[in-house]
Amino acid sequence: MADTPTGQVGTAIDDRFASAERFTTLRGLRAEAERQLSPSAWNYLWTGTGDERTADDNTAAFDRRQYTTPLFAGISNPDTSTTVLGYDLGFPAFTAPFGGEATFHPDGHLAVGRAAERAGIQQMVPVAASYSLEDVAAASSVASVFQLTFVGEEDHVVEMMHRAADAGYRHICVTYSPIRQWRERLLEDRFSPRTNLAESNFGQGRSDPAPLVELLEFTQPRWNWEQAKRAIARSPLPCIVKGVQSADDARASIDAGAVGLYVSNYGGRTIDRTAATIDLLPEIRAAAGPDIPIVLDSGIRRGSDIATAIALGADAVALGRLVAIGLAADGERGVLRTLELLQQEFWTTLGHLGVSSVAELSPAVFRNAR
Repeated sequence: MADTPTGQVGTAIDDRFASAERFTTLRGLRAEAERQLSPSAWNYLWTGTGDERTADDNTAAFDRRQYTTPLFAGISNPDTSTTVLGYDLGFPAFTAPFGGEATFHPDGHLAVGRAAERAGIQQMVPVAASYSLEDVAAASSVASVFQLTFVGEEDHVVEMMHRAADAGYRHICVTYSPIRQWRERLLEDRFSPRTNLAESNFGQGRSDPAPLVELLEFTQPRWNWEQAKRAIARSPLPCIVKGVQSADDARASIDAGAVGLYVSNYGGRTIDRTAATIDLLPEIRAAAGPDIPIVLDSGIRRGSDIATAIALGADAVALGRLVAIGLAADGERGVLRTLELLQQEFWTTLGHLGVSSVAELSPAVFRNAR
């Protein structure tokens, strides 16, 4: 047998795992984020409420699903792109509307929006952001969904909806907060975030701070569905409802005028011992019917989790903790790398499941589907 020419062996080696990137895995980003943050800031990022059972089960519920991987499926190069709520997405994801983000990096949602734009997805921006909704909208072209809480006087809420429309947002994400959250890690840390919400979206020259005061002080009854329906009807932008956790929630949201549903238990950060969102998703999809767009968050930790959510009835996911980790690890570059790794793993998952596009994902990909 003839000797192999010098260098030829090197060209045949599988080097797909070689990378010049600073971060090659989401695990590496998480380790760097934890290194960069103080223990109390890390707790703010990672905590749930109470004993954190829901926060843990959000991820465990994904782990309980098992795929089946077909032989000779004849797939094409998987296409990760999709369209949700009229937005063209490079993969089925939005960045989630998490607040107090300047605790993790001073550029906050400005950096998140720029990274999302580079990754080809859209940004959801919270009223509790560390920057005004106008500043975040000006930072990129993808700050498309503005999230606020239905609390306080209806006129104040509707006024902020009009601010969002004037700033160029295309949807309003409305949600509900009945009372403060019991987050024991933060109580033990006596934690205070590095941001003053009254200075970002409320106060002189911005919106009336009364809704923020009411959210914290709880002097009036919380809103009911009749009030929500009336505010949605007055909105200058189409609304999606966040916090849907049951078939009844889904039907009530649609009856109130929602054009989309956002399935969420807020990452297990509001009340403990509620069901994991991925376990609730099939019943919510059945109640909503096939045509109402559904976004899901809570428990997404890998690109394969995105595939699971889509297969069980979501149209897209919203990425909160993972984006916050990327932000803490390396600002805009960390967020972009997080999104790149998620898309790459999602692409890999599609291929192993024998599907060539997002639309082909269905419950049939799971081992117990038959």
